[in-house]
Amino acid sequence: MLFKKIGALILRFLNFVNNLITSFGKFGKSSYLSLLFLGIILLMVQALEQANTLLVDMIERDKTSLIFCFIVISVFASVLSHYPRYIYYAENINNSRDDHKWYAYKWFGYAIFIFSKIDPNYKQDYKAKFFRHCLGLVIFIIWHYYIYQTFYSKLYFSGLDVTMIQLGTLFLSIIPAIILIVLLDKFDVYQDKLLELKSDEAIALVKAQKKQFVTRGIHTLFICFGLAIILGGIIAGTLNFSLYGYWLLQAFTFLLAILYIMFRVFRVYAKTINFYRYYFLSSSVGYLRYYFVFAIVVVLFLIYSNVAVYNKWKLSNAMLILLSYIFVIYYSIACLVKYFFMLTIFKTQKQDLKNNPYVTEKNYLYSSGVLKENWSNLLSLDKQNSFAIRRRLIASIVTFVIFIFGILSYTSETQIHELQSYATNKNENSLDIEVFKDSLRSRTDKPLFFVAAHGGGLKANIWTMKVLNEVQLKTEGEFLDQTVSFSGASGGMMGVSLYSVLGGQHTDDFMTIGSKIDSVARENFASKDLALAFGFDFVRKIYPLNNIGKYKDRSYYSMVTYRNILEDNTSMTLDSLSFNSYWKTKIFDNKRGYFPSLIVNTAKTNGRRGVFYSVKYPQDSTVFYNSDNLSQLRNDHSIAYYEAISSTNRFPGLSPAAKIKGYGHYIDAGALDNSGLLSSLDLHNYLLKDSTLNKTKKVFVEIINGRNNYIWYLVKKFKTENEITHLKIDEVEQDNIIADLKTGLNLDKIPNYLSDYLRDRSKDPLIGYVPIYLPFQIEFDEVQSFLGGELTDKNQIRLLDTFLNRENNKVKEEIDDNGFEWETYEPTLARHLSKSTITYYDRVIQSTLITDQITEIKKLLNQQN
Repeated sequence: MLFKKIGALILRFLNFVNNLITSFGKFGKSSYLSLLFLGIILLMVQALEQANTLLVDMIERDKTSLIFCFIVISVFASVLSHYPRYIYYAENINNSRDDHKWYAYKWFGYAIFIFSKIDPNYKQDYKAKFFRHCLGLVIFIIWHYYIYQTFYSKLYFSGLDVTMIQLGTLFLSIIPAIILIVLLDKFDVYQDKLLELKSDEAIALVKAQKKQFVTRGIHTLFICFGLAIILGGIIAGTLNFSLYGYWLLQAFTFLLAILYIMFRVFRVYAKTINFYRYYFLSSSVGYLRYYFVFAIVVVLFLIYSNVAVYNKWKLSNAMLILLSYIFVIYYSIACLVKYFFMLTIFKTQKQDLKNNPYVTEKNYLYSSGVLKENWSNLLSLDKQNSFAIRRRLIASIVTFVIFIFGILSYTSETQIHELQSYATNKNENSLDIEVFKDSLRSRTDKPLFFVAAHGGGLKANIWTMKVLNEVQLKTEGEFLDQTVSFSGASGGMMGVSLYSVLGGQHTDDFMTIGSKIDSVARENFASKDLALAFGFDFVRKIYPLNNIGKYKDRSYYSMVTYRNILEDNTSMTLDSLSFNSYWKTKIFDNKRGYFPSLIVNTAKTNGRRGVFYSVKYPQDSTVFYNSDNLSQLRNDHSIAYYEAISSTNRFPGLSPAAKIKGYGHYIDAGALDNSGLLSSLDLHNYLLKDSTLNKTKKVFVEIINGRNNYIWYLVKKFKTENEITHLKIDEVEQDNIIADLKTGLNLDKIPNYLSDYLRDRSKDPLIGYVPIYLPFQIEFDEVQSFLGGELTDKNQIRLLDTFLNRENNKVKEEIDDNGFEWETYEPTLARHLSKSTITYYDRVIQSTLITDQITEIKKLLNQQN
């Protein structure tokens, strides 16, 4: 008897697993589009460091954007879980096509497709329905994870029990799914009972119980909605970057997930309570109309965001703009999928309602939420065939037109991302390289410096400028008097270029320069870039719109913003003064009578470098090997200053490649050398040919901002301190493709080589090397991830753990952020910095972590050659 019971339980379990797998298969066939977009959202918050800083910035300075982000993901959740049902019907999954009759409801000329169930005894697959509803839950789970990931470093290094916080967050994430299972199972039970029972009294009793259950569910829905409004008000009024703020955001996400579940489950049953009272919930036409109206509002918001860039209006946080774009793209594709599905349905479905004994016209109109006064908007059955033919014809024509314009757009030349070149003035005021070398010879009594700054977005930009300003302040302006050149890549190159402008305009006025740097740091570049990248810049790639606004893309308007902040300008057009002439007249010719030369680096698509050098040198001279001389174009044209420096900051995917007519396309300098040291060494080697300069000590100063670079520095320091030649690891096995991608995408290959090279060359009395790292607090697991495996030597593990605790405590003491309400946030690769990130810079720059290197520079400045 016992074995029979066990066997029955096993059989029941296996049947359940089989049904679950079958239902999941049905779900997968119909939900691939939603799953794809959920993957995109997960990648967005997982892989982009900028996403974390954007959330912190919304908490600190833009709670309105944060509230609207929650609204967008809530509607997005409903849309993600709704539209797969049409693919479900189109694929005739679970015999659903023949059990539904479709109609078109005309609303201001816009067709809303709705259906009526033919057979009231048709049994839904509630497991497949559960998976489909879970699509919406996933976006809330991703948001839970996004909040946790953003706060993680502060939670971990504040000494909190992160494991308990993880468990609490996980609990909030899975509870809505459990509630969904319980609710759907309840309806499944009611449906089974109604199909099994024969007695009218018993059926009436079950229906009454179901109605009571639905009533409680609808009331709970309204309670959750009210709580969401209250909690949203609390967030708007009291949210801050703290442990309290973390749980407040997690609780709000949880409440919205519950609200979503209650809406998805009980909306369709609202008509069984009191149809007219809950019409706005139960009407199929109603909520489809809400989606459409919401999409229109989002489109208008995105149009505003594009226009705001040109008119210098206030922009929302980039996360809200990005979510809005993803929502609109998904909604548009989903509507197209539904549209083409409906063309098929109208062609294949039975045309005579009389053959369907379970449905009458009146019953259909009632159950679909079409009120009597709106019956005229319903497209009758006898017109559906002509409707389908007409729509198929329109769809075919539109598809053909799109195909033609796609070919024209691909083959047509576009000047949107081209850097405008201007005829070079033969009498322009520029500096010849021999004159520049003369100015260097007069400074050979002390060491000469070469500055190189690593790439890293706005993070690198601001860090580079703040370091240079601090060094200038501590050396009373003497550092730049002995500096030969500024070089760099991407954000670091932007930093030295923009600091050159400030140094030329505000010589020795370090307070004013510091204030300008902070103004740049507070600017919202990410929103400008995202708004235009998926908006006006994208539209202008379509023929014939690709002739509109040539030379002016999102990179151009970012440079306009930089120029206006630095030079107190308001114009939306950049100056045409050439790169060489601008540098000579507005930077070099300052009241000190000298300024370091500027080497702007960029990467050509064929592997060559592109170099804008501020000092004029012969075209055929080999100052910079394997490079194009872009500051002196061979057609007697030149590129203006701000447009030239924009060419270094063209990160693939986010920024467009810079096209220079007659030369080719150039992208972010980090693709070849993310440090700028390579060009510094080129110039150094060129100057060594001078019999005077080759006897002078040269010092290379490297300004570094990357987290992995700092880990690399800590690993080398740890090995040196503990006299360890090799760290023993059990490497993590990687697929060949993953290994290839990681190696190819790693930007530190050349910078690390050059740093090692210069560190070794510094043994030469005529060579010096001073790296200045942006410090971070580093976890033990981060070091192991950097090494590519787990440490296996227990002694090395113990020593490394002690070493990291010591180094992290140094950083923690300097930033002085030890409570549970945080004023600092470690910089991430981003184009928008939070208030707490700027505070982090200001505290670190004054710490011994940086002042020691500045002291070393001052010591070198006092040396006599």
